[in-house]
Amino acid sequence: MTTTATPLWAVGPFVVYLLLIAVLPLFLGSFWEHNRNKLLVALLLSAPVVVYLLRGEGGTGREALLRTACDYASFMALLGALFTISGGICLRGSLVGSSLVNVIFLAAGALLGSLIGTTGASILLIRPLLRANAKRAYVTHIVVFFIFIVSNSGGLLTPLGDPPLFLGFLRGVPFTWTLRLFPAWAFVNGSLLAIFIVIDRILILRQKRHPRSATSLVNFPTAVDEGPLRIEGGLNLVWLLGIVAFVFGIGSYGARWFGESYVRSLVEVAGPVGLGALSLFTTARHIHERNRYSWGPILEVAVVFVGVFLTMVPALSYLAERGASLGIVRPVQFFWASGALSSVLDNAPTYLTFASLATGVADAGAGVLSAGNLGGLAAHPFGQTLLVAVSCGSVMMGAITYIGNGPNFMVKAIAEQHHVRMPGFFGYVLWSFAILVPVFGLVSCVFF
Repeated sequence: MTTTATPLWAVGPFVVYLLLIAVLPLFLGSFWEHNRNKLLVALLLSAPVVVYLLRGEGGTGREALLRTACDYASFMALLGALFTISGGICLRGSLVGSSLVNVIFLAAGALLGSLIGTTGASILLIRPLLRANAKRAYVTHIVVFFIFIVSNSGGLLTPLGDPPLFLGFLRGVPFTWTLRLFPAWAFVNGSLLAIFIVIDRILILRQKRHPRSATSLVNFPTAVDEGPLRIEGGLNLVWLLGIVAFVFGIGSYGARWFGESYVRSLVEVAGPVGLGALSLFTTARHIHERNRYSWGPILEVAVVFVGVFLTMVPALSYLAERGASLGIVRPVQFFWASGALSSVLDNAPTYLTFASLATGVADAGAGVLSAGNLGGLAAHPFGQTLLVAVSCGSVMMGAITYIGNGPNFMVKAIAEQHHVRMPGFFGYVLWSFAILVPVFGLVSCVFF
């Protein structure tokens, strides 16, 4: 493989795989629900890409394959650690799901999403939020806004927040660079919280005027805690702080300590794995049982992303080589294009795809910027504007459908376990088109 002649056919497996991720759960749900079948699909579509890379000229393909394997290991180590540590924290106590309490939960989730990841924040907060609203007749909107804010838009401020930003971090974007996204983060989450308050108050008044029968309530009294608000598994907060410190340290000083050697990749894997193991060994079993902790969700992510990481290598090279000729050249175009793709496919590879495209546009054939090192794009006067648009679009618009971001389906499943009637795929899309798309339209006008 050369850096100037990636063939179009090599992009095919990537496109087909992303389409299958979107379509198979809808039409072959019984097949897709087994991780073994997901892995089979991933390996079948990855095979031609692996052969193509191994046969590349000058060893560049083999080098790209090895680097991708290291990125995948680092990616899964961080997600797995956040999933494990957050699963060992249980917030208990009697809470009443008033509008104020719900807004506090959502606002706290918007902050935590950037500190411990949207996956970690979602797992940590969704169950106590459902318990707080156990006696509410209308709860669906609470979970929908939880997905909008906590599972997606809240993760915009740090590489820990959402997989797309962490992938950018792995490819050279400085750890603190994402803090420049704060205005967009505050605008979107503030707007969504304001809309939520209005809807929540209307539904509270509706419940008072027209009480629904007990059978229609979200009623699971065994899940309601009594007593003061308290945290079980508090030691896991120390391990969470350890993750934050580790990622910040390796991002700030990793190049100085280890260069770009594979030792750095080994350290990036060993740190989160070690902290996750400490969480497992120091967390009482009853806390995991109360949280219904299992390895299923993180194993599903690991299996699906095997195919994503392998098939995307030539696709990223192709876009970087031909970026300037595809007609997407303005920040607003990058915002909507990356966001639209993130809403129906996975937002992590979408981010890398459009970041690579932005590299090609900003470089304009000069040969200075590289899709393999997005740090150059983040420092480029025009390139950084494009990267801001890609970051916002990929992270925020992952909320438009259930399949746009990993935590979306996880939150939906947990809510349904607690007898919340969640909208189907297209019903949820109606929610997002009515609420999210107008907000994103304002974002594009104000920021891009």
